[in-house]
Amino acid sequence: IQARRAKTKEVKEALQESINRILSISVVHEYLSQQGSEDIDVQEVMGHIFDLAARNMTDKDFLIRTEFKGPRLILPSKCASSVALVLNELVLNAMEHAFVGRRSGLIGLAVQEDADHWHLDFYDDGIGLPPDFGQQPRKSLGLTIVQTLVEGDLGGTFVIENDARGAGHGTHARLRIPKVQPNPTDA
Repeated sequence: IQARRAKTKEVKEALQESINRILSISVVHEYLSQQGSEDIDVQEVMGHIFDLAARNMTDKDFLIRTEFKGPRLILPSKCASSVALVLNELVLNAMEHAFVGRRSGLIGLAVQEDADHWHLDFYDDGIGLPPDFGQQPRKSLGLTIVQTLVEGDLGGTFVIENDARGAGHGTHARLRIPKVQPNPTDA
């Protein structure tokens, strides 16, 4: 209701981003209630987040393609909720910035694991990061949320960079999350 009544584009966009954040949390909770399990299949939840973003953030003529690579990733609910929020923010960021001036785009998630960590590579085939991206102070609320969740809640690392081929070939947001999660009561 507030978004419809808002007078400025910026307020409408901020409210829509908040709606998308809430919807991503609801996807995780809905999945948990249907499964009757404390574990969450990240790719399945990610598919729902992709669908929400495609419905809510794109023009009806825009074609968004999605893909998953790697093994299924099943996480405990607390960890998966944070991962879902992180991936939602990355989807929102890609939809807002990656495909400017284009009629289609690709977003994907590649999963790998080693003995101690899960490695998630969220990527797009968009325009890439601006040349001075690393030198600018981070103004994006979404990327600040991502960094806080990954580093604070999950005890992991987060890096965002252009594709190895350079600007204009897409962006990679790489997450490294320890399999043994930090316990906030240990502090």
